[in-house]
Amino acid sequence: MKRKILLLASLFAFSAYAQDVNEDERMANIDWSEDSTDVTTIQDIIKQQQKVSTTHATERHFEDVWGRRSYFNIVYNNATLSPKGSVPTGVPSINGGNVKDMSSDWGLSIQYGRSYRLHKNPIDNTLQFYIDYTGIDLAANHFKKEGGSKVYDSSNKITSKDLKDSYYYTPWNLAKYEFSYGMSIGPSLTIAPFVKNNNPGLHYLKLNLYYHIGYHISFLYMPNDKDADLNPATSKADPTYSDKEKIGDETKLDWGHGLMHSFGLNISWKFIGLGYEYRTASLSYKPIVTDTFGKDKYDFSSSYSRIYLQIRM
Repeated sequence: MKRKILLLASLFAFSAYAQDVNEDERMANIDWSEDSTDVTTIQDIIKQQQKVSTTHATERHFEDVWGRRSYFNIVYNNATLSPKGSVPTGVPSINGGNVKDMSSDWGLSIQYGRSYRLHKNPIDNTLQFYIDYTGIDLAANHFKKEGGSKVYDSSNKITSKDLKDSYYYTPWNLAKYEFSYGMSIGPSLTIAPFVKNNNPGLHYLKLNLYYHIGYHISFLYMPNDKDADLNPATSKADPTYSDKEKIGDETKLDWGHGLMHSFGLNISWKFIGLGYEYRTASLSYKPIVTDTFGKDKYDFSSSYSRIYLQIRM
């Protein structure tokens, strides 16, 4: 009996000793330098997903803020045509017989173009540099008749600059319509000053400054007005009557072309904006009907003051 008790006691002692050894081995295998708190929880996953969603929403928001890079302008013009040197009219009683500066009483234009980014992302979401290309710049201006009711004289002729031929004077004092088409290109800078504001709507408020250089062609059309002729001939028996009939029915159209420069600024919010532009150009006008009005060219400077409504797309 004593032997059995002694055997059982030995077995229990050995079992306890083995358990202590295994426990010591497990404790020895633990890396106590490891951060036991580095455990991903459901809350951590949710927070990370929210952070990613917020980042994507912010990116989409600023893509929308800076995304409208095409523009369509509806423009009101105030145009001026100024002769460079003397441009004779053949009517000495009006402005000494020369064309004076002419200002339009109304003018309209449309412009269409696109801004091309010089860098992919705006600087600090605040500044963006572009190259603008305005592929369509169409304008129409009206100039009133100058000098009263009788403003040209079909009985008077001018000798050409080369002194070889004589032609009728272009009736510059008549009412005139100017039609022009141009294209331009140049740098621009857009500033979004309120992107740091907590109101997302203010992020869309932007200021744009630009300088463009281009080329354009202009046509000056003078509608026929036989009653504006100083020629007193009333019958075919008068030698100048045929002149009166000829000039009264002749097409009075001059055309010119030259470089143009424009400076402007506009303020926009989302797709709508308001702007101002000042444009200058140099033009050399020449008659279309050269057999009647000659081939001489006359140099003018042109300037436009423009106010426009802008639609951004």
